Amino acid sequence: MFQRCTSGLRWVLLGTLLVQGVLQAIFFAGTSVLDATPLVHIDAPYHAYQMEVARQLCSEREIQGWDPFFGGGQPAGVVGNASAKVQGLFACLDGQPSAIWPTYKASSFVFGLLGPATLVVACMLIGLSVRATVLASVLGVLMWWTGGLRWYHTAGLVSYVAMAYALIPFVIAVKRLVAAPGPVAALAVGLFAAAGFWLHPLFPVAAVLLGLPLLIVGLRDIRQPLAATGCVVAVTVLMVAVNWAWVAPTLTEKSGISNGLLYQAGVNVWLPLQEMLGRAGTAAGGTRMAIGLLVGAGLVLALRRVPHRLELVGLMLGSAVLMIWASVGAVSPGIARLQPNRFSTLAWLVLVVPAAGGLDAALSTWRHAARGLRLVLGLSLCTVALFAAFFCREVWREFTLPDGGPRYGVAPPEVKGDGEVLRRLELFLKEHTDRSARVYFENSLGRIHDGAHIAGLLAMRADRELIGGAYPGVDFANAWDDTAFGQPLSRFTPEALVQRLDDYNIRWMLCHREACRHAMQSVPGVSRVAELGPVTAFERTTAPGWVLEGQARVTARCHNRLELDDISGDRLVLRYHWVPGLRSVEGAVLRPVELVPGARPFVAIDHPPARLTLRRGAGDGLPCASRSPASL
Repeated sequence: MFQRCTSGLRWVLLGTLLVQGVLQAIFFAGTSVLDATPLVHIDAPYHAYQMEVARQLCSEREIQGWDPFFGGGQPAGVVGNASAKVQGLFACLDGQPSAIWPTYKASSFVFGLLGPATLVVACMLIGLSVRATVLASVLGVLMWWTGGLRWYHTAGLVSYVAMAYALIPFVIAVKRLVAAPGPVAALAVGLFAAAGFWLHPLFPVAAVLLGLPLLIVGLRDIRQPLAATGCVVAVTVLMVAVNWAWVAPTLTEKSGISNGLLYQAGVNVWLPLQEMLGRAGTAAGGTRMAIGLLVGAGLVLALRRVPHRLELVGLMLGSAVLMIWASVGAVSPGIARLQPNRFSTLAWLVLVVPAAGGLDAALSTWRHAARGLRLVLGLSLCTVALFAAFFCREVWREFTLPDGGPRYGVAPPEVKGDGEVLRRLELFLKEHTDRSARVYFENSLGRIHDGAHIAGLLAMRADRELIGGAYPGVDFANAWDDTAFGQPLSRFTPEALVQRLDDYNIRWMLCHREACRHAMQSVPGVSRVAELGPVTAFERTTAPGWVLEGQARVTARCHNRLELDDISGDRLVLRYHWVPGLRSVEGAVLRPVELVPGARPFVAIDHPPARLTLRRGAGDGLPCASRSPASL
């Protein structure tokens, strides 16, 4: 499948890894990758929480479970873990709570190390020259540090960024496979596809959008159409089969009840232009280096003799399809749920390889071209060179600007540990709350809590159940930015809000918005107890407890487990949500009961025994007391 790999190409690959590795090591401050210091920025804490859930479930040999810490009890496991399954797998295999942060940071570092190198591999698969491959390497490194992908990576979307880079050599490998089908090549490409799908669920979508134009352009290279079709089917089947453990439950189970909150789903026909100018509302404002990439890729169309022209044109067409999807795909409600805007960064990234091929062809043609063409080529080459020089300066600024300066990502070092807000909230929860009731935690889309989604860290460190988290907008029993339980707080009367707080056994409330503060102060029996930076803490005089009907005492709860004792009464109704598959170890029959409109049903047990253990999955499971506690 590879063209003959010369020593020059190997040196380009090694050089790319070396340069990117040094830059990554500087930004991560070396040994901070492997220590226990948390990476508290945007989505990273949320993914660390997902890893902890995976570790806990693996201790019971389960991949799906029940999470009592959020949403009043909600499904947990691979279905709700869209983009941290690779990290969750390693947390599962290691099994030690202290390995969560080192594993997450190591994945971020390694994905960053390999990103630009995948573009070198793509050039090798196509068969581009050493010079073109060097150009792709340089452009790839600059793209990593100075655009939307840089923002996504530091924001914690490390699996998506890794998928974006890996996708380019993948579609080229598929193109080679259909041109020369064979069982060994099909197996290799199928395993590549399976890894990409495990890495991120949008991998097949992006692969079709990018790969289909490439295959159409290269139809004339397909000499054995039946064998080629069989190989594509085999790759697809293998990809799905390897991932069936999480694909199957995803098809039958909802991880959360949508509140209509959509991310990266705007419709904007001007998105490409705005991103080229750095004025878009997408990650980092866009990718300004795209102008230089378009100039380089345009040379592929302008020149007649460009090595592997059809494959480069196919990638350009795929890039255009991705950009159309990103700009207007959200017109369809179904596509809007796939966050189409994020595909714009992938569209620009794809142009790196055609741009490198076009620049290489221009350098080869320039000396022998006619005067007019030489002038055009010279201007094009100078334009791209100026863009490259400017973005080399931007990379330098990314490392050297003082904290708070304009950047594409975060200021170094990337790993900074806990912020002040997180420390104060954690201390408050440990010292002023207990496990007798839940805490209402107002999440923030703008990430006012140290610039991160920290609910998962608070729940694990303080051992408290929260309403609000682990991520905004993923379930009915959630709270964020003046919104709670599926509607704005302003729509609640004091009586209605009291009822909802009782429904979920909430005693303490943490608000960062004035509307939330006003709503909580309107509730009878609520007092303002602390100011914690941007957050105000409130407390109710009392809370109704975990049992709505009957008598019982919650003796322990952890992921996928709730232990109750001293049960009495003919009927027991808990202030915990029922989910499909939740069962009693003792054999008592659980049934769902609708109590709150719009919410999941709650758990009811008729004629319960004196002691109960609830969990999802067969067998007795692992008692909470026998587990290693979280170390987030």
